Amino acid sequence: MHHLLEIECKRDWDGFPALPPDGPAIVVANHLSSFDAVIVADYILYHGRYPYFLAKSTLFDVPLLGRLLTAIGQIPVYRGTAQASDALVEARRKLDEGKVVCVFPEGTTCRDPKLWPMSAKTGAARLALRTGVPVIPVGHWGSSTICPDNAGPQKLPHLIPRHWVRFRSGQPIDLSAFGRDDTDREAVRGASAAIMAAIVPLVEQARGAAAPAMRWNPKTQSYVSPAEAVW
Repeated sequence: MHHLLEIECKRDWDGFPALPPDGPAIVVANHLSSFDAVIVADYILYHGRYPYFLAKSTLFDVPLLGRLLTAIGQIPVYRGTAQASDALVEARRKLDEGKVVCVFPEGTTCRDPKLWPMSAKTGAARLALRTGVPVIPVGHWGSSTICPDNAGPQKLPHLIPRHWVRFRSGQPIDLSAFGRDDTDREAVRGASAAIMAAIVPLVEQARGAAAPAMRWNPKTQSYVSPAEAVW
């Protein structure tokens, strides 16, 4: 996959120093495009680990793609159903086995008009508090140019010329102040906001620009303060 993606994009990657060579870890990243899972997987694989993603269940219904995702052990998320919590159960099992699980905390591709990180859903925080494993933030920029999901129906993938995709990673996020109770609503909300707060400066580095003070909330379709940036 690495050599295939070299045809589609140019890379500006850091060394991902906080990714452990073995043992469990949760990687959290901003979510710009449906191309993200591919490039984030490539980034993690290049640095020596195999990632397991939480992915929306409808992808598993797509012929061939669904069979591939199942075959390589990816984790379906059945949003808005009684099975929704099954994804976190499976993710915890992967972590118990010492695997790397990748979560996009925003829960969907970016709806912010200027493509900055949005409010977070609580799944990544609940997984982190329940397991206590290292949570490593990643910020990236460039995938929305290659595959502009939310830029309007007139937009098509831009594969020529090859565009830059830039990645920056941080140190594990200190969530100790929020305890380990993933049923504590306020702790989960606080941890969710802390996770996004760690991702934003990495996106700023990758993008070479300063993020706005407010976060886009997809549920209300309005900007909110970072402290309220959970939906």
